[in-house]
Amino acid sequence: MDSPVSILRLFSVLVVFLGLVVSLFTRQVGAAAAQGAADAAAVAVTDLVPPNWDCSEANLPPDAAATAARVTVSRTAQLAAVQPTAVEVRADGTCSIIVSVRVSSGGWLGSREALGVACRRPPSAEGAALRAPVAPPC
Repeated sequence: MDSPVSILRLFSVLVVFLGLVVSLFTRQVGAAAAQGAADAAAVAVTDLVPPNWDCSEANLPPDAAATAARVTVSRTAQLAAVQPTAVEVRADGTCSIIVSVRVSSGGWLGSREALGVACRRPPSAEGAALRAPVAPPC
C-alpha cells in the first residue's frame, strides 16, 4: 500500500510544479505581448501625426486611439491566452507620443495583468528634409 501513496504524492507535486511553470510562462508571454503591442501602436500613431504637429494632446489625429487599438488587437490576435484590455494614447510637451497597453493573460492558476508602455517622437521637419527620418529618443 505504500507504493501507490508515494506515486500519488509524486504525481501531485509534479502537477503543482507544472501548473506554476505554465502560469509563469503565460505571465511572461503576456508581458512580452503588451510591450510589443505598445511599441507597434506607438509607431502607428507616430506615422499618423502630421509634420506640423504642435505637440499637444488635443491636436493628435482623431483616429489615433482607434489606430492604436487596431494595431494592438492585430498584434495580440495570434496569442490565444492574451487579451488586450486597455489602450491609452497620450502626448506630452516634449513632442513624445506615449502609448500604454494593458493585457490580461490567462494561465492555469488564474489571470494576470501586464502593462506595456512605449514612447516615440515623430521625426522632425529638419530630419525629414535631410531624408533622415530618425526619431529622437524620448
